[in-house]
Amino acid sequence: MHLSAEDKAAIGQAIEAAETKTSGEIFVLVSARTADYRWIMLFYGALVAILVPLIGMAFGLNPLTLGSVFTHWQAGGWNVGFGATPADEAATGMVLILAAQAILFMLVSALDLQPDIAAKLTPAWIQRQQVHRAARDQFLAHGLHQTTGKTGVLIFVSLAEHKAEIIADAGIHTKVSRTVWREVIGKLVIAARDQKLAHGIILAIEDSAAILAEHFPRQDDDVDELPNKVIMI
Repeated sequence: MHLSAEDKAAIGQAIEAAETKTSGEIFVLVSARTADYRWIMLFYGALVAILVPLIGMAFGLNPLTLGSVFTHWQAGGWNVGFGATPADEAATGMVLILAAQAILFMLVSALDLQPDIAAKLTPAWIQRQQVHRAARDQFLAHGLHQTTGKTGVLIFVSLAEHKAEIIADAGIHTKVSRTVWREVIGKLVIAARDQKLAHGIILAIEDSAAILAEHFPRQDDDVDELPNKVIMI
């Protein structure tokens, strides 16, 4: 998904039109990627390295048996040993298991070189947390909390995560329930899934304007406090 120059212009016009109806400030920000999820592959690498030997042991693999494979040989029907004691065989088996764990960890962790793979393997709840945190940070970074009347609304879209959020300032939050904003975001997400991201954002802007106009109608002395354009990061 991406926004063309025409899409950006249409979104800017939608914001301008929306703010003729309300004293609220609507701010749109689209992020290419909210977070770097490559660290998740380190977790998966450690998990695989731990679980594989445990599963092997559950099916009868043990360090003593594994070690004996490398300390005894069959030759001409004879069992040839190297003078290894059971303790030596167990130690050899443990070294082999540790080596296998290290290899498994490195192989799985190497997938962190591909951010798209790491993102796809990251649980949805972690991605939601990251998107929410990023939206909150951008809300503060762009000064939406400093608008007159505390009527700033951030429409935040994260492309890589395929997620969107709306954050409303305190003046709005006390009058508009989260359920209302979830419905607005729902329309945006459905449009984005249909490869109509710009249309979805414009719908969210229009719906937000209608909600804000009900509680915060436009006043004669209103001043435009935030840029009427989509911000790309």
